[in-house]
Amino acid sequence: MPTLNALDPTPQQVKDFLAHKQANEPVFMLNLLKFKTRATYKDGEDISGREAYGRYAEGFSKLVKESGIEGGAIFGGNLNAWMIGQGDGEWDAVAIFKYPNAAVMLETVSSEAYRKIHKHRRAGLEGQLLISCDNGGVF
Repeated sequence: MPTLNALDPTPQQVKDFLAHKQANEPVFMLNLLKFKTRATYKDGEDISGREAYGRYAEGFSKLVKESGIEGGAIFGGNLNAWMIGQGDGEWDAVAIFKYPNAAVMLETVSSEAYRKIHKHRRAGLEGQLLISCDNGGVF
């Protein structure tokens, strides 16, 4: 199956996310991010996609902190080099974000406060993979 960078989940993906067997446990969201070269704001503001996404990331971190959500940003960094496997520019950066459970994650990104900052995400991202992970202790 080919990889598909997207901006939004399908209704079935949301349903599956909320119903998976560990949905009531802490959830770690692995973000693989691809930025637009230039952001696409409706007012025509000319900044990079990375800068626009940075605005989103700053606003989202503030929203999570002010909401008292346990968790937050665990890791964020730029893609530097392929060590195993290969790709063709699908992603520019990665991030891991922790939520208490799947429902809190979905409530957060469905809130009015989130809608106010979402424009920066949409302006800056070409697409992403957002992968829900548990703390199953692989290592």
